[in-house]
Amino acid sequence: MEKIDFVVLWVDSTDPEWIASYNHYRPEKPIKDEARFRNWNTFRYWFRAVERYAPWVNKVFLITNGKFPDWINENCEKLVLVKHSDFIPEKYLPTFNSEAIELNIGRIKELSEHFVYFNDDIFLNAPITPDYCFRDGLPCDFNFESPYKNPEHTKEDNYGIDITMYCGIAIINSHFNRKQTVRQAWSKWYGRHLWWKPLLLSLLMLGRDKFEHFIMLHLEQPMLKSVFQEIWEKEPEVLDRSCARFRSDTDLNQYIIRYWQFASNRFYPLRKSGIAYQRYNEEILADLQKVMLEERYNTICINDTTYCSEKDFQLASKIVRECFEKKFPNKSMFEK
Repeated sequence: MEKIDFVVLWVDSTDPEWIASYNHYRPEKPIKDEARFRNWNTFRYWFRAVERYAPWVNKVFLITNGKFPDWINENCEKLVLVKHSDFIPEKYLPTFNSEAIELNIGRIKELSEHFVYFNDDIFLNAPITPDYCFRDGLPCDFNFESPYKNPEHTKEDNYGIDITMYCGIAIINSHFNRKQTVRQAWSKWYGRHLWWKPLLLSLLMLGRDKFEHFIMLHLEQPMLKSVFQEIWEKEPEVLDRSCARFRSDTDLNQYIIRYWQFASNRFYPLRKSGIAYQRYNEEILADLQKVMLEERYNTICINDTTYCSEKDFQLASKIVRECFEKKFPNKSMFEK
């Protein structure tokens, strides 16, 4: 079995120095009460979940701007602390763009070829095995296509992530032909891992030369380091523009890695067991508690968005921390 690492990004959004630096480089849009920067104070439970549910992991790479949690155990043998300046080219620094950080992960020298990428709001929620992440040396993923994904616009979230996703698909279509990809590995695109709806939508794509859209799973993402290097070789100018100090709608993001793995058939087809939350009211929070405590899904994303009001955030963050403390009352090896 190949070595499998985990990678997770984190920033202390309450750090006065970080906030001052952000506001210095972006005075026209200073940090105020933006949802993207609220702190749930749950990050230590991410490590406790890894220790319990994936004790087989080779190394955990914690990437930050240079400031690490004061409770982190720097001497943990399984932990590798990585600063942006350790792997991101100097011309992109300092960066406040998570997409720029993600696109450069493949430059981390010590990182294994096989790794799983996490945001700090994506938690393991039940035991997983290595073959849930990789099989036959390939990342396990669910290629749920949709030819009818129309872009959306809302007052709360503007265009969301739709434009970015279409930019990624456009790059894929400039390098791959869907018909040829499917022909090379028919069972990956029309196999038993697809239930009736994804299979029906895939059948509607039959014979098309272009990829159109993959349903986004805001969960952990198994990746091949070599794919990062390949994309940088093929599309250096587009990736360079995407590594701006602050994100824009037309940047590429880490999902281009996922799309490239699909289009080159470097994936093992497998349905994933995960759930993501973005809105929080009493009914949703009741379901969230059951999911967490009953280990209903392998992974869970507790996301913070503009859809979550400050009132809902205060209630949700309290309940989520209580659930985590009930599940993981003891320190992990990653903590002092």
